Amino acid sequence: MLRELTVNFRFTEQEKESITQQFLLLSINPYKFYPAFKQQVRWMVSHVPELCRFIAFMDEQRSLSTYESPFVFIENCPIDPTLPEFDNTDPVQDKHLKKKTFVAESFLQMYSDLAAQHPIAYLNVNDGDVFQDIFPKDSLKYSQSQKASGSIYFHKDFPNHFVRPDFVNILSLRSHEDNKIYTTFSSNKAILENLSTAIKEKLRCCEYHTPYDDITMNSTRVKLEEAANHPILSGNNHLRLFEKRTLGLNPEAQAALDELIAVTHQVKKRVLMKPGDFVSISNNLSLHGKEVVKVANEAEQLKRWSLKTVNVHSCAPHMKHFIIGTDYLVNG
Repeated sequence: MLRELTVNFRFTEQEKESITQQFLLLSINPYKFYPAFKQQVRWMVSHVPELCRFIAFMDEQRSLSTYESPFVFIENCPIDPTLPEFDNTDPVQDKHLKKKTFVAESFLQMYSDLAAQHPIAYLNVNDGDVFQDIFPKDSLKYSQSQKASGSIYFHKDFPNHFVRPDFVNILSLRSHEDNKIYTTFSSNKAILENLSTAIKEKLRCCEYHTPYDDITMNSTRVKLEEAANHPILSGNNHLRLFEKRTLGLNPEAQAALDELIAVTHQVKKRVLMKPGDFVSISNNLSLHGKEVVKVANEAEQLKRWSLKTVNVHSCAPHMKHFIIGTDYLVNG
């Protein structure tokens, strides 16, 4: 099984089983009462001794540079023992009807809290759910979104949205080893070390355009204006792009972008995610994607399922974009 990322932590079987059983006791539905669910998870975490080793790991993790180490890869995480089967016509609605346990959601919330991250949601994505599905949907199967069944090009999540998350956290729930569907990762550090000064200077120019992502634009809840032009490289090392969607506005800008994309593929790392695998991705300090290399079982491809959250360091800079009365729901 291809696993090119370094494994940073692995839960023992005993830890996983104990934590799973505790999370199965949680009674609040996060898709109906997210703020209350969040508080219930926090209370539960403080009463589970089997989490001591993981909490110590997370204490160390918070002191590390996310530029040097933009990915945190964890194996054998707690997930729901029984997973419902969804229809590909409207999998989000199907999940709301069928999912009765919330172990995976509890783990993602716990990780966010221990990492000092704040999950957010978008009114235009998954009906405003904090916990989003990477699951094929018929109407979006050919899109470049979390509902696609095919490959997804290198990108950062919400690259040109007015609220850009700092982290994307993904927990694999269902996959099939016969299908070679890889999650791909490239760190900004590795990319920038392989670009010339001239290319990096051109990438800092406000000469690029990225339309809003497919799933945001597919929603009818909030209509957004055309996304603004932007630089690709900003600050010391932040990259903002979506491969094959971001375009240079002149030949020189496009040439610099083409070089960046070529290097991104040269330095990429791939992981065949199996159930219980978790990756936390520093969204501004890396690019990620999905690479479908071989499909031996198409039925299983259409059931491949991961749950994710998108998180920010702090809610304060984004409060003006939140729905009034919430501290997590973006009006867009």
